[in-house]
Amino acid sequence: MVGHAFKYLHCPRIPPSIYVKVKSQTTAALRTIFAHVVVPTEMPAKEDFGDIDFLVSSALHFPHSNNAKNFDWEGCVSRIKSTLNTSHGRRGFKNPGCMYFAIRVPDTEDYYWVQVDVKVCFKPDMFEWETFELNYASNSKMIGSMVKPLGLTIDPKGLHVRVDEIEATNFLGSMVWVSKDPRDVLRITGLDRRIVDAGFKTKEEIYGYFTGSWLFNPAHFAARLGEEQYFCRLEDRSPHWTYFIKEWVPKHYPGYCFGQDEPIRSVSCEYNESQVSLELHEWYKRTRACVREKVFIMFPHIPSGYYTKRAAHVKEQEEHRLRAIIMAALPVGEIGWKDEFHKPQIKIKQPEPVEPRTSEFKPTAAGELTPSLTPIEDSYINYVGMWKKMFEKEDGKAEKKRAEEKMRAKSENIVAAEGERITARLKALNLSLCFIEKN
Repeated sequence: MVGHAFKYLHCPRIPPSIYVKVKSQTTAALRTIFAHVVVPTEMPAKEDFGDIDFLVSSALHFPHSNNAKNFDWEGCVSRIKSTLNTSHGRRGFKNPGCMYFAIRVPDTEDYYWVQVDVKVCFKPDMFEWETFELNYASNSKMIGSMVKPLGLTIDPKGLHVRVDEIEATNFLGSMVWVSKDPRDVLRITGLDRRIVDAGFKTKEEIYGYFTGSWLFNPAHFAARLGEEQYFCRLEDRSPHWTYFIKEWVPKHYPGYCFGQDEPIRSVSCEYNESQVSLELHEWYKRTRACVREKVFIMFPHIPSGYYTKRAAHVKEQEEHRLRAIIMAALPVGEIGWKDEFHKPQIKIKQPEPVEPRTSEFKPTAAGELTPSLTPIEDSYINYVGMWKKMFEKEDGKAEKKRAEEKMRAKSENIVAAEGERITARLKALNLSLCFIEKN
Protein backbone atom coordinates (compact mmCIF):
# COMPACT_ATOMS: atom_id res chain seq x y z
CA MET A 1 0.00 0.00 0.00
CA VAL A 2 1.07 3.63 -0.49
CA GLY A 3 2.97 5.19 2.40
CA HIS A 4 0.77 7.54 4.43
CA ALA A 5 3.16 8.64 7.18
CA PHE A 6 3.81 11.95 5.37
CA LYS A 7 0.54 13.14 3.89
CA TYR A 8 2.02 16.49 2.92
CA LEU A 9 4.57 14.75 0.66
CA HIS A 10 4.03 13.05 -2.66
CA CYS A 11 4.83 9.38 -1.95
CA PRO A 12 3.44 7.35 -4.87
CA ARG A 13 3.88 3.66 -5.48
CA ILE A 14 7.26 2.95 -6.96
CA PRO A 15 8.36 0.44 -9.63
CA PRO A 16 10.63 -2.52 -8.77
CA SER A 17 13.72 -0.81 -10.20
CA ILE A 18 13.40 2.18 -7.85
CA TYR A 19 12.48 -0.15 -4.98
CA VAL A 20 15.66 -2.20 -5.39
CA LYS A 21 17.86 0.88 -5.73
CA VAL A 22 16.48 2.70 -2.68
CA LYS A 23 16.49 -0.50 -0.64
CA SER A 24 20.16 -1.13 -1.38
CA GLN A 25 21.26 2.42 -0.50
CA THR A 26 19.12 2.60 2.64
CA THR A 27 20.36 -0.80 3.84
CA ALA A 28 23.97 0.36 3.58
CA ALA A 29 23.14 3.55 5.49
CA LEU A 30 21.26 1.79 8.29
CA ARG A 31 24.10 -0.69 8.81
CA THR A 32 26.23 2.20 10.05
CA ILE A 33 23.71 2.64 12.89
CA PHE A 34 22.42 -0.90 13.60
CA ALA A 35 24.22 -4.24 13.77
CA HIS A 36 21.30 -6.14 12.24
CA VAL A 37 19.39 -4.81 9.23
CA VAL A 38 17.02 -6.76 7.01
CA VAL A 39 14.18 -6.13 4.59
CA PRO A 40 11.45 -8.78 5.04
CA THR A 41 10.82 -10.76 1.88
CA GLU A 42 8.04 -9.27 -0.23
CA MET A 43 5.45 -11.24 -2.15
CA PRO A 44 6.95 -12.28 -5.52
CA ALA A 45 6.07 -10.70 -8.85
CA LYS A 46 4.80 -7.44 -7.37
CA GLU A 47 4.33 -4.74 -9.98
CA ASP A 48 4.92 -1.83 -7.61
CA PHE A 49 5.57 -1.00 -3.96
CA GLY A 50 4.05 1.51 -1.56
CA ASP A 51 7.00 1.76 0.83
CA ILE A 52 10.12 -0.10 1.98
CA ASP A 53 9.99 -1.91 5.31
CA PHE A 54 13.13 -2.48 7.38
CA LEU A 55 13.66 -4.48 10.55
CA VAL A 56 16.69 -3.45 12.62
CA SER A 57 18.26 -4.44 15.93
CA SER A 58 21.26 -3.67 18.20
CA ALA A 59 21.80 0.08 17.84
CA LEU A 60 25.55 0.71 17.69
CA HIS A 61 25.42 4.24 19.09
CA PHE A 62 22.85 3.50 21.81
CA PRO A 63 24.20 0.34 23.52
CA HIS A 64 22.27 0.88 26.76
CA SER A 65 18.88 1.28 25.07
CA ASN A 66 17.43 -2.22 25.36
CA ASN A 67 13.69 -1.50 25.38
CA ALA A 68 11.20 0.97 23.97
CA LYS A 69 11.05 3.00 27.19
CA ASN A 70 14.73 3.85 27.55
CA PHE A 71 15.53 3.96 23.82
CA ASP A 72 16.72 7.35 22.58
CA TRP A 73 14.12 7.71 19.85
CA GLU A 74 14.82 11.37 19.22
CA GLY A 75 18.55 10.83 18.93
CA CYS A 76 18.10 7.78 16.70
CA VAL A 77 15.66 9.57 14.37
CA SER A 78 18.07 12.50 14.11
CA ARG A 79 21.01 10.22 13.28
CA ILE A 80 19.06 8.29 10.62
CA LYS A 81 17.82 11.54 9.03
CA SER A 82 21.40 12.73 8.84
CA THR A 83 22.59 9.44 7.37
CA LEU A 84 19.79 9.33 4.79
CA ASN A 85 20.23 13.04 4.04
CA THR A 86 16.58 13.90 4.62
CA SER A 87 14.69 16.34 6.80
CA HIS A 88 11.58 14.17 7.02
CA GLY A 89 11.54 11.62 9.81
CA ARG A 90 9.70 10.87 13.04
CA ARG A 91 8.66 8.19 15.47
CA GLY A 92 5.31 6.52 14.88
CA PHE A 93 2.22 7.60 16.81
CA LYS A 94 -0.06 4.58 16.40
CA ASN A 95 2.95 2.29 16.11
CA PRO A 96 5.54 3.74 18.55
CA GLY A 97 7.98 0.88 17.92
CA CYS A 98 8.55 2.07 14.37
CA MET A 99 10.21 5.10 12.77
CA TYR A 100 9.17 6.65 9.45
CA PHE A 101 11.31 8.54 6.95
CA ALA A 102 10.83 10.04 3.51
CA ILE A 103 13.78 10.26 1.12
CA ARG A 104 14.15 11.68 -2.35
CA VAL A 105 14.49 9.23 -5.19
CA PRO A 106 18.14 9.41 -6.28
CA ASP A 107 19.20 10.17 -9.85
CA THR A 108 15.70 10.88 -11.17
CA GLU A 109 14.08 13.95 -12.65
CA ASP A 110 10.70 13.21 -11.06
CA TYR A 111 10.11 15.08 -7.82
CA TYR A 112 8.63 12.58 -5.40
CA TRP A 113 9.51 10.78 -2.20
CA VAL A 114 9.83 7.19 -1.02
CA GLN A 115 8.60 6.25 2.44
CA VAL A 116 10.93 4.08 4.51
CA ASP A 117 9.61 2.30 7.62
CA VAL A 118 12.17 1.20 10.23
CA LYS A 119 10.92 -1.18 12.92
CA VAL A 120 13.20 -1.76 15.91
CA CYS A 121 13.68 -5.19 17.50
CA PHE A 122 15.04 -4.66 21.01
CA LYS A 123 15.92 -8.31 21.62
CA PRO A 124 18.63 -9.56 19.24
CA ASP A 125 17.75 -13.17 20.03
CA MET A 126 14.23 -12.49 18.65
CA PHE A 127 15.46 -10.88 15.42
CA GLU A 128 15.21 -14.05 13.35
CA TRP A 129 11.71 -14.79 14.69
CA GLU A 130 10.42 -11.28 13.93
CA THR A 131 11.89 -11.52 10.43
CA PHE A 132 10.01 -14.78 9.92
CA GLU A 133 6.78 -13.14 11.06
CA LEU A 134 7.14 -10.29 8.54
CA ASN A 135 8.26 -12.35 5.53
CA TYR A 136 5.83 -12.63 2.61
CA ALA A 137 3.30 -10.09 3.89
CA SER A 138 3.22 -11.55 7.42
CA ASN A 139 2.90 -15.18 6.34
CA SER A 140 3.03 -16.25 9.99
CA LYS A 141 -0.56 -15.01 10.37
CA MET A 142 -1.68 -17.55 7.79
CA ILE A 143 0.25 -20.34 9.49
CA GLY A 144 -1.12 -19.17 12.83
CA SER A 145 -4.68 -19.26 11.51
CA MET A 146 -4.10 -22.78 10.21
CA VAL A 147 -2.68 -24.20 13.46
CA LYS A 148 -4.75 -22.27 16.01
CA PRO A 149 -7.65 -24.78 16.15
CA LEU A 150 -5.05 -27.55 16.49
CA GLY A 151 -3.71 -26.36 19.84
CA LEU A 152 -0.82 -24.16 18.67
CA THR A 153 -0.39 -20.40 18.92
CA ILE A 154 2.06 -18.17 17.05
CA ASP A 155 2.67 -14.74 18.56
CA PRO A 156 5.57 -12.24 18.83
CA LYS A 157 7.17 -14.36 21.58
CA GLY A 158 7.32 -17.55 19.52
CA LEU A 159 5.43 -20.82 19.20
CA HIS A 160 3.23 -22.12 22.02
CA VAL A 161 1.22 -25.28 22.66
CA ARG A 162 -2.04 -24.82 24.54
CA VAL A 163 -3.54 -26.98 27.30
CA ASP A 164 -6.97 -28.12 26.11
CA GLU A 165 -8.70 -27.94 29.47
CA ILE A 166 -7.57 -24.38 30.22
CA GLU A 167 -7.91 -22.46 26.96
CA ALA A 168 -11.70 -22.06 27.16
CA THR A 169 -11.52 -20.08 30.42
CA ASN A 170 -7.97 -18.67 30.30
CA PHE A 171 -6.54 -18.59 26.79
CA LEU A 172 -3.28 -16.83 27.68
CA GLY A 173 -2.81 -18.98 30.77
CA SER A 174 -3.19 -22.15 28.71
CA MET A 175 -0.09 -21.49 26.59
CA VAL A 176 3.20 -23.32 27.13
CA TRP A 177 6.12 -21.76 25.27
CA VAL A 178 7.82 -24.13 22.83
CA SER A 179 10.31 -22.35 20.57
CA LYS A 180 11.31 -19.11 18.84
CA ASP A 181 13.05 -20.85 15.94
CA PRO A 182 11.11 -20.58 12.64
CA ARG A 183 12.54 -23.92 11.53
CA ASP A 184 10.74 -25.64 14.41
CA VAL A 185 7.42 -24.26 13.15
CA LEU A 186 8.19 -25.62 9.68
CA ARG A 187 9.11 -29.05 11.07
CA ILE A 188 5.83 -29.29 12.97
CA THR A 189 3.69 -28.13 10.04
CA GLY A 190 5.58 -30.27 7.53
CA LEU A 191 6.74 -27.31 5.40
CA ASP A 192 10.17 -26.86 3.82
CA ARG A 193 12.57 -23.93 4.22
CA ARG A 194 11.48 -21.95 1.16
CA ILE A 195 9.42 -19.62 3.33
CA VAL A 196 12.55 -18.52 5.24
CA ASP A 197 14.97 -18.71 2.31
CA ALA A 198 12.92 -16.55 -0.12
CA GLY A 199 12.48 -19.53 -2.40
CA PHE A 200 9.29 -18.50 -4.25
CA LYS A 201 8.97 -16.81 -7.63
CA THR A 202 5.18 -16.57 -7.89
CA LYS A 203 2.23 -16.23 -5.53
CA GLU A 204 0.83 -19.50 -6.88
CA GLU A 205 3.89 -21.29 -5.51
CA ILE A 206 3.29 -19.81 -2.07
CA TYR A 207 -0.39 -20.71 -2.04
CA GLY A 208 0.39 -24.26 -3.13
CA TYR A 209 3.13 -24.39 -0.50
CA PHE A 210 0.67 -23.75 2.35
CA THR A 211 -1.90 -26.23 1.08
CA GLY A 212 0.83 -28.88 1.03
CA SER A 213 0.99 -28.90 4.82
CA TRP A 214 -0.53 -31.92 6.58
CA LEU A 215 -2.38 -29.44 8.80
CA PHE A 216 -4.15 -27.63 5.95
CA ASN A 217 -7.90 -28.19 5.72
CA PRO A 218 -10.02 -25.97 3.43
CA ALA A 219 -13.08 -26.65 5.57
CA HIS A 220 -11.39 -24.79 8.40
CA PHE A 221 -11.24 -21.58 6.36
CA ALA A 222 -14.81 -22.11 5.15
CA ALA A 223 -15.96 -22.33 8.76
CA ARG A 224 -14.00 -19.20 9.71
CA LEU A 225 -15.51 -17.25 6.83
CA GLY A 226 -18.90 -18.09 8.29
CA GLU A 227 -17.94 -16.09 11.38
CA GLU A 228 -18.84 -12.44 10.95
CA GLN A 229 -16.02 -11.20 13.18
CA TYR A 230 -13.37 -13.14 11.25
CA PHE A 231 -14.81 -12.09 7.89
CA CYS A 232 -14.65 -8.41 8.84
CA ARG A 233 -11.14 -8.76 10.23
CA LEU A 234 -9.91 -10.14 6.90
CA GLU A 235 -10.08 -6.66 5.41
CA ASP A 236 -7.27 -5.59 7.75
CA ARG A 237 -4.97 -8.30 6.46
CA SER A 238 -2.75 -8.29 3.43
CA PRO A 239 -4.78 -8.40 0.19
CA HIS A 240 -2.65 -11.37 -0.91
CA TRP A 241 -3.96 -13.51 1.95
CA THR A 242 -7.50 -12.19 1.64
CA TYR A 243 -7.46 -13.34 -1.97
CA PHE A 244 -6.05 -16.72 -0.90
CA ILE A 245 -8.87 -17.39 1.58
CA LYS A 246 -11.80 -15.91 -0.32
CA GLU A 247 -10.95 -16.87 -3.89
CA TRP A 248 -7.95 -19.15 -4.32
CA VAL A 249 -8.97 -21.92 -1.93
CA PRO A 250 -12.62 -22.15 -3.12
CA LYS A 251 -11.39 -22.25 -6.71
CA HIS A 252 -8.93 -25.09 -6.11
CA TYR A 253 -11.14 -26.98 -3.64
CA PRO A 254 -14.69 -27.06 -5.06
CA GLY A 255 -17.31 -27.47 -2.38
CA TYR A 256 -14.94 -25.90 0.13
CA CYS A 257 -15.81 -28.40 2.85
CA PHE A 258 -14.23 -31.23 4.78
CA GLY A 259 -12.66 -34.14 2.98
CA GLN A 260 -9.90 -36.49 4.05
CA ASP A 261 -9.34 -39.58 1.95
CA GLU A 262 -11.62 -38.48 -0.87
CA PRO A 263 -11.82 -35.28 -2.89
CA ILE A 264 -13.81 -32.43 -1.42
CA ARG A 265 -17.46 -33.00 -2.24
CA SER A 266 -20.15 -30.42 -2.71
CA VAL A 267 -22.14 -29.52 0.34
CA SER A 268 -25.40 -29.64 -1.60
CA CYS A 269 -24.81 -33.18 -2.84
CA GLU A 270 -24.02 -35.40 0.10
CA TYR A 271 -23.17 -33.22 3.06
CA ASN A 272 -25.28 -30.81 4.97
CA GLU A 273 -23.88 -28.06 7.14
CA SER A 274 -24.24 -29.93 10.44
CA GLN A 275 -22.47 -33.01 9.08
CA VAL A 276 -19.59 -30.93 7.79
CA SER A 277 -19.30 -29.14 11.14
CA LEU A 278 -19.31 -32.45 13.01
CA GLU A 279 -16.65 -34.00 10.79
CA LEU A 280 -14.53 -30.86 11.00
CA HIS A 281 -14.77 -30.97 14.79
CA GLU A 282 -13.67 -34.61 14.80
CA TRP A 283 -10.79 -33.74 12.48
CA TYR A 284 -9.72 -30.95 14.84
CA LYS A 285 -9.77 -33.37 17.77
CA ARG A 286 -7.76 -36.13 16.08
CA THR A 287 -5.25 -33.82 14.44
CA ARG A 288 -4.76 -31.80 17.62
CA ALA A 289 -3.77 -34.95 19.49
CA CYS A 290 -1.28 -35.81 16.72
CA VAL A 291 0.18 -32.30 16.74
CA ARG A 292 0.59 -32.36 20.52
CA GLU A 293 2.30 -35.75 20.33
CA LYS A 294 4.68 -34.49 17.65
CA VAL A 295 5.57 -31.44 19.76
CA PHE A 296 6.24 -33.65 22.79
CA ILE A 297 8.52 -35.90 20.74
CA MET A 298 10.44 -32.98 19.23
CA PHE A 299 10.78 -31.21 22.58
CA PRO A 300 11.02 -33.77 25.43
CA HIS A 301 11.07 -31.05 28.10
CA ILE A 302 7.66 -29.63 27.11
CA PRO A 303 5.40 -32.41 28.51
CA SER A 304 6.57 -31.69 32.06
CA GLY A 305 5.47 -28.05 31.94
CA TYR A 306 2.34 -28.95 29.99
CA TYR A 307 1.04 -31.55 32.44
CA THR A 308 2.13 -29.54 35.48
CA LYS A 309 -0.03 -26.65 34.30
CA ARG A 310 -2.86 -29.04 33.45
CA ALA A 311 -2.71 -30.73 36.88
CA ALA A 312 -2.83 -27.36 38.67
CA HIS A 313 -5.89 -26.40 36.63
CA VAL A 314 -7.65 -29.72 37.28
CA LYS A 315 -7.01 -29.35 41.01
CA GLU A 316 -8.38 -25.83 41.01
CA GLN A 317 -11.47 -26.89 39.06
CA GLU A 318 -12.10 -29.74 41.49
CA GLU A 319 -11.89 -27.33 44.41
CA HIS A 320 -14.41 -25.05 42.72
CA ARG A 321 -16.70 -28.01 42.07
CA LEU A 322 -16.59 -29.16 45.69
CA ARG A 323 -17.13 -25.62 46.91
CA ALA A 324 -20.20 -25.32 44.68
CA ILE A 325 -21.60 -28.62 45.97
CA ILE A 326 -21.10 -27.56 49.59
CA MET A 327 -22.61 -24.13 49.03
CA ALA A 328 -25.61 -25.65 47.27
CA ALA A 329 -26.19 -28.01 50.20
CA LEU A 330 -26.24 -25.19 52.77
CA PRO A 331 -29.68 -23.57 53.28
CA VAL A 332 -29.97 -19.87 52.57
CA GLY A 333 -31.24 -17.61 55.35
CA GLU A 334 -33.42 -19.24 58.03
CA ILE A 335 -35.27 -21.59 55.67
CA GLY A 336 -34.12 -25.17 55.85
CA TRP A 337 -32.53 -25.03 59.27
CA LYS A 338 -33.93 -27.26 62.06
CA ASP A 339 -33.61 -27.05 65.82
CA GLU A 340 -33.61 -30.80 66.12
CA PHE A 341 -30.74 -32.58 64.50
CA HIS A 342 -29.12 -35.92 64.90
CA LYS A 343 -26.58 -35.80 67.66
CA PRO A 344 -23.50 -37.91 67.15
CA GLN A 345 -22.90 -40.73 69.60
CA ILE A 346 -19.91 -39.97 71.79
CA LYS A 347 -18.01 -42.82 73.43
CA ILE A 348 -15.56 -42.08 76.23
CA LYS A 349 -12.99 -44.77 76.82
CA GLN A 350 -12.10 -45.03 80.51
CA PRO A 351 -8.47 -45.76 81.39
CA GLU A 352 -7.74 -49.10 83.00
CA PRO A 353 -7.55 -48.92 86.85
CA VAL A 354 -4.06 -48.89 88.32
CA GLU A 355 -3.32 -49.95 91.88
CA PRO A 356 -1.91 -47.05 93.91
CA ARG A 357 1.71 -47.40 94.94
CA THR A 358 1.45 -46.61 98.66
CA SER A 359 3.50 -47.90 101.54
CA GLU A 360 2.01 -50.67 103.62
CA PHE A 361 0.16 -49.30 106.63
CA LYS A 362 1.55 -50.49 109.95
CA PRO A 363 0.21 -49.78 113.44
CA THR A 364 2.13 -47.06 115.18
CA ALA A 365 4.03 -48.24 118.20
CA ALA A 366 3.96 -46.28 121.41
CA GLY A 367 6.35 -43.34 121.30
CA GLU A 368 6.79 -43.45 117.46
CA LEU A 369 5.82 -40.65 115.10
CA THR A 370 2.82 -41.11 112.89
CA PRO A 371 4.03 -41.94 109.35
CA SER A 372 3.27 -39.46 106.59
CA LEU A 373 0.27 -40.16 104.34
CA THR A 374 2.32 -39.21 101.28
CA PRO A 375 3.55 -42.31 99.43
CA ILE A 376 7.25 -42.75 99.95
CA GLU A 377 9.81 -45.17 98.62
CA ASP A 378 12.63 -46.84 100.49
CA SER A 379 15.51 -44.91 99.00
CA TYR A 380 18.54 -42.98 100.23
CA ILE A 381 21.47 -41.02 98.83
CA ASN A 382 24.92 -42.51 99.46
CA TYR A 383 27.02 -39.36 99.75
CA VAL A 384 30.06 -41.34 100.92
CA GLY A 385 30.01 -43.43 97.78
CA MET A 386 29.62 -40.34 95.62
CA TRP A 387 32.66 -38.64 97.16
CA LYS A 388 34.64 -41.86 97.01
CA LYS A 389 34.05 -42.21 93.28
CA MET A 390 34.95 -38.58 92.69
CA PHE A 391 38.20 -38.93 94.69
CA GLU A 392 39.09 -42.15 92.89
CA LYS A 393 38.54 -40.42 89.55
CA GLU A 394 40.76 -37.49 90.52
CA ASP A 395 43.43 -39.85 91.89
CA GLY A 396 43.36 -41.76 88.63
CA LYS A 397 43.92 -38.57 86.65
CA ALA A 398 46.82 -37.54 88.92
CA GLU A 399 48.42 -40.99 88.68
CA LYS A 400 48.12 -40.91 84.91
CA LYS A 401 49.70 -37.46 84.79
CA ARG A 402 52.62 -38.60 87.02
CA ALA A 403 53.19 -41.63 84.80
CA GLU A 404 53.28 -39.43 81.71
CA GLU A 405 55.80 -37.05 83.33
CA LYS A 406 57.94 -40.00 84.41
CA MET A 407 57.96 -41.42 80.89
CA ARG A 408 58.80 -37.99 79.44
CA ALA A 409 61.77 -37.58 81.86
CA LYS A 410 63.01 -41.09 81.07
CA SER A 411 62.83 -40.36 77.34
CA GLU A 412 64.76 -37.13 77.79
CA ASN A 413 67.47 -38.95 79.78
CA ILE A 414 67.78 -41.62 77.11
CA VAL A 415 68.07 -38.99 74.37
CA ALA A 416 70.71 -37.06 76.37
CA ALA A 417 72.76 -40.21 77.07
CA GLU A 418 72.60 -41.26 73.46
CA GLY A 419 73.70 -37.78 72.41
CA GLU A 420 76.71 -37.92 74.76
CA ARG A 421 77.67 -41.36 73.48
CA ILE A 422 77.53 -40.18 69.86
CA THR A 423 79.55 -37.05 70.72
CA ALA A 424 82.28 -39.20 72.40
CA ARG A 425 82.53 -41.47 69.37
CA LEU A 426 82.86 -38.45 67.07
CA LYS A 427 85.68 -37.03 69.21
CA ALA A 428 87.52 -40.37 69.15
CA LEU A 429 87.08 -40.53 65.41
CA ASN A 430 88.49 -37.02 64.98
CA LEU A 431 91.55 -37.90 67.10
CA SER A 432 92.22 -41.00 65.07
CA LEU A 433 91.99 -39.02 61.85
CA CYS A 434 94.44 -36.42 63.17
CA PHE A 435 96.90 -39.17 64.17
CA ILE A 436 96.74 -40.67 60.72
CA GLU A 437 97.44 -37.29 59.12
CA LYS A 438 100.49 -36.69 61.37
CA ASN A 439 102.00 -40.05 60.43
